[in-house]
Amino acid sequence: MVDNTFFELSSIVQSNLLSLSDTKTGVSLEEFGIIIDTVCNSLAKIPSTDESQNAIKQLEVNKPLGKLGPQRISELYTSLSKFIIQAASQNISSSQLESKLKTFNWSSEKIDRLMKVFLINQSKIQAVLRLYGSSPPKLVDVNWRLDYRLETNTRGPVHELMYIIELILEDKGRREPLTFTASHAELEDLVNTLKDACHSVKRVALV
Repeated sequence: MVDNTFFELSSIVQSNLLSLSDTKTGVSLEEFGIIIDTVCNSLAKIPSTDESQNAIKQLEVNKPLGKLGPQRISELYTSLSKFIIQAASQNISSSQLESKLKTFNWSSEKIDRLMKVFLINQSKIQAVLRLYGSSPPKLVDVNWRLDYRLETNTRGPVHELMYIIELILEDKGRREPLTFTASHAELEDLVNTLKDACHSVKRVALV
């Protein structure tokens, strides 16, 4: 049996992976193959800021996946990505991987398909994870202050309020500040974007 401590998967991810075992309303072997190929190929590349979104958009316009719909495709792509990242970062053995996949009650064909494409891309995915880490730094604190800018080197006199924001990030026990400036309008735009992100998380949590 596989040690479940290797896989710290959320209940949503586990639910999405378990749903792949449903032969009536689930995902066919062909559909599964297209998604897992895209996941592993994407994770094996040095990521750009919109790599995941581009990959999901490509899946959404893939005709064989048409009946799944954008939301279902996004959920499966995200959940399979998190699973693959866990497997690669923990460097688990083939037997451990197979044992874990069996707990999702997948067909042997789906298990074989994932294992095959994962093993082909495993070393590349691990190389990317070593470069960028398996998870980004965590935001642990925020400091800010309001400043009044009189002029700039390029624009001359401006007389405007400027926010100085300091994000405190923690990565592997080490804390580092990330400082940036923003105007009132830019800060409002940032806050609205973060609110949209929070609403998206809430919607996913209700699925």
